[in-house]
Amino acid sequence: MTAAPKPQILIVEDDASIAAGLRLNLRHEGMDVVVKGDGEAGLREALTQHFDLVLLDVMLPVMNGFEVLRE
Repeated sequence: MTAAPKPQILIVEDDASIAAGLRLNLRHEGMDVVVKGDGEAGLREALTQHFDLVLLDVMLPVMNGFEVLRE
């Protein structure tokens, strides 16, 4: 019997302390987590990898969360 794959989570958050807290808690719950600190990097990651969930901040540098979502 094989273990179920871990959920893949992308966090797009420019506040390092918020991102670190989310990452720590999600990893503790058994999820794989990728963190990106600006909208452009988050969009690039979302378009090139598969994620089960994206946690997207609205006020981001380079591209805001609404622009990322629109793309």
